[in-house]
Amino acid sequence: MRKVWNHIMQRLSIRLGLSITMMVAVIFIVSVGFLFALYKDYLRQSAETRARQILDNTALRISDIMGEVETAADNMAWYVDGCMDPDSLIRDTREILLNNPHFHSCSISMEPDYFKSYGRYFSIYSVRDADSISTAQYGSDDFQYFLLDWYMKPKGLHQGCWIDPYLNTNPQATYQTDVITTYSRPLFDRDGLFIGVIAIDLNLKWLSQEVTSVAPYPNSSSIIIGSKGQYLVHPDTLKLIKHSIFSDPDPRAEGTVDSLGKRMIAGESGVQQLIVDGNDALVLYRAVGKADWSMAIVCPEDDVFSGYNRLLYIVWVTVFIGLLVIMLFCYQTIRSSIVPLHLLAYQARDIAEGRYSNHLPKISRGDTIGHLQNTFVDMQQSLSDYVSDIRLINTQMEQRNRELVEANEKAQEADRKKTVFLQDMMHQIRTPLNIIGGFAQVLNENYHEMPADEARNIILMMQENVKKIMRIIKLLVGFASPKGVIAVTKETFSCNAICREMIANFQLTSPYMVKLRFETAVADDFMVCTDKQRVQLILEELLDNANKFTHQGTITMAISQPDAQTLAITVSDTGIGIAETDRQMIFSLFSKVDLFTDGVGLGLPLSKRAAQRIGGDLVLDPAYRKGASFVLTIPINVKS
Repeated sequence: MRKVWNHIMQRLSIRLGLSITMMVAVIFIVSVGFLFALYKDYLRQSAETRARQILDNTALRISDIMGEVETAADNMAWYVDGCMDPDSLIRDTREILLNNPHFHSCSISMEPDYFKSYGRYFSIYSVRDADSISTAQYGSDDFQYFLLDWYMKPKGLHQGCWIDPYLNTNPQATYQTDVITTYSRPLFDRDGLFIGVIAIDLNLKWLSQEVTSVAPYPNSSSIIIGSKGQYLVHPDTLKLIKHSIFSDPDPRAEGTVDSLGKRMIAGESGVQQLIVDGNDALVLYRAVGKADWSMAIVCPEDDVFSGYNRLLYIVWVTVFIGLLVIMLFCYQTIRSSIVPLHLLAYQARDIAEGRYSNHLPKISRGDTIGHLQNTFVDMQQSLSDYVSDIRLINTQMEQRNRELVEANEKAQEADRKKTVFLQDMMHQIRTPLNIIGGFAQVLNENYHEMPADEARNIILMMQENVKKIMRIIKLLVGFASPKGVIAVTKETFSCNAICREMIANFQLTSPYMVKLRFETAVADDFMVCTDKQRVQLILEELLDNANKFTHQGTITMAISQPDAQTLAITVSDTGIGIAETDRQMIFSLFSKVDLFTDGVGLGLPLSKRAAQRIGGDLVLDPAYRKGASFVLTIPINVKS
């Protein structure tokens, strides 16, 4: 929508047409809108007055019927007090229904064991069934009527009262299926003791017919709610009794429906606008009177304002068509005058956004607009050529700058690694040389006085440091040798034998805390044909690393055969392990996880290079978590 609006605002012809149209529209809408607002307010007041009269008349009609019920019950109570005979009671209940065609049923129920000759229970019930009246005596262990609300409530209040509608649950009354509301009045003997209840029932179906028989509009509806908000009358009969005005309201009207329900229960009268079944409606409500009920008439605004809406629709359609005709006329008139300028505006925008490939053609018009367009075309061509040259130069400069930056970064990194390597190598060589020099001076000065065991230990330590120096020299020679210069020397040997030999000659730094183990899954006579010296150097490097970083636990060398063409030798330990962030750098030249440990950062990279040179590989097992585990894979028979 915003793009469309921006497009409209950029068109001069549309803007001028819209300006004229909007000015006319504003004047007309303000004038007509004011008149329609007055007319709508008048219709709303008329609708409220009409619905209020119907609501009051209907409520008065219901109150009159309920008053007749109360009068009949009071008269019957007075008569029964003077003639307490079972047969008379049966006749009296029928007489009430015969004299009052609006009454649905009538019952006189006595306290248990009041008429002992008739048993413990005595409840005379007469009900209207079409044009006939049926009478029966009820009461049993399954139907203890004196425990029901219509009996217990007047007994407790000691006065007549209305009972909210309910469905008869008497298991003996097979014909009773209607929802009824009851007025119950207590009976007292001459001593003022409670002896029973007179109950007169109204059929809720009749009440619903009385309420819905009159409607101010075709789609109007009426409801009656009880003291707790339950529906006593509702257009949807499935909601009677079981649902209330507070259950399942329209989400858009939930707050207003709750407010309406509370006002109706409180017995207030008034009018409220809310959403009913997704449509706006006016709801007029008032208390019924005799019972704690409240009645409401729902008038959909579509009915109230049906004529208003039709007239409004016709007026707005006419206005829209008229304004559209005005706007199109203005637009076409202005557009025909400024069409050539649009082409220049579009091309200028393309140039501003960096698009120079779309060129305007020259035209033969000799007026000012033609001269302006031809001059613009010449300028556009010159600018396009110039920009193309600038872009080519910029591309070449950017490529050269990237190459210089990369070269500078590589040079700085190489210089840094060189400095670190030289410092580390000097430290790694100087330390053994100092030890050898110190022990040599001790032997020179005290050899004849020194015990033989002490001299032997000194010589062994000097030899061990010589081995360290030789190992560093071997690594440097291996690094200095280009890949592929040293040829592969094939030799057939037993892999188990060479591994056992290396373990037997290997000296642990902590022999009392670390155990060196050997495991094999191949036979002792299993032979491989490869470069034996390189395999030994790789395994020696792996054992030396494991010994360096394992202070407690085990170092295990294991042999397995993954497939028929490959042999795998695994060296694993229970040392400090290698962090996840450091695993990518351990096979890089001059890289060390810990700068303070022995080594120059060449052992593992050169070992991996040697393994690949003989057709295998050296990798770190990522699944091993107890320390570090390196896997050397070599072909069983190296190709020449």
